[in-house]
Amino acid sequence: MDMGLREMCVGEKRTVIIPPHLGYGEAGVDGEVPGSAVLVFDIELLELVAGLPEGYMFIWNGEVSPNLFEEIDKDGNGEVLLEEFSEYIHAQVASGKGKLAPGFDAELIVKNMFTNQDRNGDGKVTAEEFKLKDQEAKQDEL
Repeated sequence: MDMGLREMCVGEKRTVIIPPHLGYGEAGVDGEVPGSAVLVFDIELLELVAGLPEGYMFIWNGEVSPNLFEEIDKDGNGEVLLEEFSEYIHAQVASGKGKLAPGFDAELIVKNMFTNQDRNGDGKVTAEEFKLKDQEAKQDEL
């Protein structure tokens, strides 16, 4: 499919034909696609959505708050639970301040982000555990 979409422009329409050996092969998909099927897709490219830099599943659009941990820690108890973290990240995305990688499960991305911050695995993130990716790189350099 990626070969059929190369150099496609917004608004362009194409018919992409995928032979069996590049599709589902002789086996097909039980009850869905017969064996040795030629796949035909009529495609219109409606818009291009910019992805994220390689290795990133979330980025900030602009400056990151210097009080980020405090903003995420809504109840001010010094610990951030997955629910607080998820709510904050989704709010940032909804307001345009952050962006999750398109085409991936947003909840899974947020859960993985949280797990990466929960360095001791106790189900909560403290200020001491909390680091942004660029802060980790600086720490590694030291």
